[in-house]
Amino acid sequence: MLTADVVNLLLGDGEATPKAIETTAMEMVRTGRLQGEQKADGTLTVRMLPRTSDTAPLRPVEELVVERIRRRSRSGVDRVPIGALGPGDGDEFWVWWRGFQDSVRDETTALGLIRPARNKYVTLVYRGAALAAWFGALWAGVSWSPDWMRILLEVVLVLSLLGLVWLSDVPLGSGPRLTAAGRQAAREWRTHECAGDHRLPKRQVGGTGPESALPVREPRRIWSSYGRSWHVVDTGPLDIPRWGHLWQFVVLAVTVCAASVAAVVLSLTARLPFDWEWDTAPVLTGVLLWGLWLPARRHVLAVPDESSFRGAVISRWDYDTHHDDPHTDVTHYCCSIEDPATRKAWSFEVGQWSRPMFSRKANPELKDRFRVGDIVDVHCSPRRREIHQISVVEAVSRAD
Repeated sequence: MLTADVVNLLLGDGEATPKAIETTAMEMVRTGRLQGEQKADGTLTVRMLPRTSDTAPLRPVEELVVERIRRRSRSGVDRVPIGALGPGDGDEFWVWWRGFQDSVRDETTALGLIRPARNKYVTLVYRGAALAAWFGALWAGVSWSPDWMRILLEVVLVLSLLGLVWLSDVPLGSGPRLTAAGRQAAREWRTHECAGDHRLPKRQVGGTGPESALPVREPRRIWSSYGRSWHVVDTGPLDIPRWGHLWQFVVLAVTVCAASVAAVVLSLTARLPFDWEWDTAPVLTGVLLWGLWLPARRHVLAVPDESSFRGAVISRWDYDTHHDDPHTDVTHYCCSIEDPATRKAWSFEVGQWSRPMFSRKANPELKDRFRVGDIVDVHCSPRRREIHQISVVEAVSRAD
């Protein structure tokens, strides 16, 4: 019987997914490595058990799960919902997740079920040789074939050249690949009676990179332990809504009025077919756009314009933007802060740092300025995603 993390990687065709965290924790509960408890609402929580001299050593993957539980328990709680072990706290999850993936791959490789990732230069040589052979054969065929065949080969050659545009987006690196034994084991597990426990979610969150685990562009529900009680918080996106602002209504009204006047003047000075349609089309367009703008405006007004509260940082991340003049890369340091009164969290950018292009340097002061679990006093504008004043009241340990 394979371990839960190995089964997850097999069902993911060589890639571990965040589902492995949940299944590994449940397996550790069944084997007595963790203590599990189901709350009244059905949420399964886990906690660490004290180590004794006769306790069997943990596998590297299990040690990482215990480390994850320890990190998520630093706010004064000793039990962590299994869902809170997955993506949600941004960079802190991603740093841990890379080690978890590597441990799962090492374990699966030792079983002979997976091959290591191929070097990108070797992959480039293989693909270059295949392309050279393909285009060489087509060129030779065009040179030596009769006229009717030459036309057909030229069409294939042009389509192949257009296909190179699509191939330019294919990554050079070749990820881990299942061996023949791994593919056989994956087929067996897909029809196994316990396959439902390992079924992968339809949307893999956090499996392909740090951006997929962060609330940067869309709302997200994140676990929080603020107040020493685990609960789920609705986290707003970093970007303000694109539609529903007052200036858009002004531009819309001016445009519709100008179009209506132009349509009336045109219908009076020139004989056009469908006169009444020319007159009513701008009005109908304005009514339609108004119907689209009004719900968006209500959504914007639902977000408070000014707010002051004491809350907790429940997610922290950063992302980069590139500027050509001058050639610099800018790192944006962001975090999501929970407002306990509304059980909502607002996302803000708390700092920027510019560096020369292609530089890998980071600003340690900004990167560690806020961490998940910090208690902060905030005066902000959630509607504009702006922070007027913020100060740390209680900081978590920076040792880990």
